[in-house]
Amino acid sequence: MCYKFIIINFFVGFFSDLVLNILSRIKYSPPSIRALYSYFKYYDSAFLTAVYAGLTIISVLILTMLASYTLFGFAEPKNKKQLLELTLLSFPFGYIADIIIYKYHIFGNSLDPFYKIAGAGLGGALSLIFSIVVSYFFL
Repeated sequence: MCYKFIIINFFVGFFSDLVLNILSRIKYSPPSIRALYSYFKYYDSAFLTAVYAGLTIISVLILTMLASYTLFGFAEPKNKKQLLELTLLSFPFGYIADIIIYKYHIFGNSLDPFYKIAGAGLGGALSLIFSIVVSYFFL
């Protein structure tokens, strides 16, 4: 049943990226969100960046789930206690993944304006946690 959880997380990442794409073009969005515009403009495909976001989320999620299975004996949260344990475990995975994306320019230099304002790490951690929590409640 983990497949449903992983697929839902993909779509949460996918649709969240589409929303960020739209918000990056709005003058009244926070500066860090507007800084994402260069990334979206560089790829010039909302679908492609959304797929990248979904794939990034599930890549880090799968590593987190493997660690959760090793440490806690479950991969997919079935109750709120397990959800809390998985989200706490996901924070360092998301944080480190975001730093790797930044340091190794995984998506090119187009995210540099975003990282200059927001910094690397926290955004990735919060994105993963958001995806896990939304997916849990969706199921």
